[in-house]
Amino acid sequence: MNTSLQRVLLYAQPYWKRLVLSIMCATLFGITSSAPAYLLKHTIDDIFIKQFHHLIIPFIGAFILFFALKGLFMYLSSYLMHWVGNKVVNDIRSSLLEKIIHFPLSFYQKTTTGQLMSHFLNDVQMIQATASNVIKDGVRSVFEALCLVIIAFYQNWQLTTLTLLIGPFIGITISIMSKARKKASRAIQQEMGRVSNMLQESFVGIREIKAFNAENTEVKQFKHLLKNCFSSIMKNAKIEALAPACVEVIAMTGGGIVFFIATQQILKGSITAGQLTSFAAAIILAFQPLKKIINIFGDIQYGIAAAERIFTLMDEIAPTALYKTKDLTPPIKTLCFKQVGFSYNDHSTVFENATFTITQGSCVGIVGPSGGGKSTLCDLLLGFIHPTHGTITINSIDLVDISYQSLRNRIGYVGQRPFLFNDTIYNNIAYANPQATHADIVRTCTAAYAHNFIEQLPQGYNTIVGENGVCLSGGQKQRITIARALLKNPDIIIFDEATSSLDQESEQFIQQTINELKGVKTLFIVSHRPTILHNVDIMLTVNNKTVTVTQPHMPYVSADSGPAITTL
Repeated sequence: MNTSLQRVLLYAQPYWKRLVLSIMCATLFGITSSAPAYLLKHTIDDIFIKQFHHLIIPFIGAFILFFALKGLFMYLSSYLMHWVGNKVVNDIRSSLLEKIIHFPLSFYQKTTTGQLMSHFLNDVQMIQATASNVIKDGVRSVFEALCLVIIAFYQNWQLTTLTLLIGPFIGITISIMSKARKKASRAIQQEMGRVSNMLQESFVGIREIKAFNAENTEVKQFKHLLKNCFSSIMKNAKIEALAPACVEVIAMTGGGIVFFIATQQILKGSITAGQLTSFAAAIILAFQPLKKIINIFGDIQYGIAAAERIFTLMDEIAPTALYKTKDLTPPIKTLCFKQVGFSYNDHSTVFENATFTITQGSCVGIVGPSGGGKSTLCDLLLGFIHPTHGTITINSIDLVDISYQSLRNRIGYVGQRPFLFNDTIYNNIAYANPQATHADIVRTCTAAYAHNFIEQLPQGYNTIVGENGVCLSGGQKQRITIARALLKNPDIIIFDEATSSLDQESEQFIQQTINELKGVKTLFIVSHRPTILHNVDIMLTVNNKTVTVTQPHMPYVSADSGPAITTL
């Protein structure tokens, strides 16, 4: 059995009771579906040949009863199997997110959002579609065909054996077609990933697209991707259409041979008319479920290809956090960099040999040219990346030994591009601490100079902010993110270019917040604006692959326009 298929089936283990019950209903469905074919023998031989007319009404009642039971067992087996199938699909989605949500930022830097969305939506949807087809056509069809074949054997084992000899030829055809379909499904998913990625980029970058009058360019590129996707889909459609056609030809050829032999037996009197009718009915009725089973094999290959992509992603090795077992005991009194360096590879060193110590309550400014490594320092503090060499210690504990949860609970982060969920203002702030009370949230919003504007909104704290806060101004969003960071009551707060894209009024509000936090929290402020950095205690200048430490109250000049620090 395919490894990916085995792993999918493992997800069904917690629901084995419903699965077994569904299989029992499917078995009863097969029996009740095949029973009318058996009754045909007695209907023909007893009523029409032997003229037992008093059996007409009982036979009609039996037919009605069997079809009613067939409908009941069809409903029960379908409902139960759909329940199990959808549970399995949800569990796979949960397992996938549970795995990749803990992957480091480097994973997300090399994997596009469109690719990830394609795995969650297209690949899992493909597994779900396969499961639905297996449920609808596969499980019941197996038992239905099996019972009908048993009846055919009972009526005439020679003709049934001859009919089954067609099976190997059909099996070889299915095997060839299944491999081709699996290959085609991989091509479809690759193209769908490209389509998903382009759509995601287009919607996120809609402002830039419109600013450069590039709507037609995007549409042209999208049509090109759809054309490639259509081509892959049609290759798969050819295989889907060709497989049943080939099976039909093989089956009808074999059926013709069987029919010829059956006529010879009738002429010799080897079988009765009722037996022949029952045998023919069983074989004809069995052909439809057998066709469904044949199609299911192709669908399974389609689903296996999707499952392989998902499990390949799940099996990707990411740096483990199991060794990070130490917790920080607040407050954070000292933060030390000792000969710290970071490189993305052998040819792209960001900085090296950074050595400095930050004590509790310090206000630290970080300056340097764009792309020089300022945000890299912040990422190192948050544990998003690890030093290439050297050590970072917090309260004398090596940062690589500190659990991510403990570390990030003690550090608040406010970035250049504030991110808000499409939810209420209240829930966006409470995201940092779900146990916080309304009073706690109001207090942090007041400290972030956000409470007044929130109260003026029609729905107040219950205002829906829209996708990424589209209903709020940049300054309002930034103040909400500051309130969210404060709600954790962290020891360290990082302001990473938090005012770079704000107007003067919004910058003043944030400046007031920073001034009030000085001495209370340890602050790291990345900025090019002298007004934000004019009163820092320590200045870290990241430039030319070095980190220079400057003492307090020294005039600052933007590193993009000249030397970062000028000494009086």
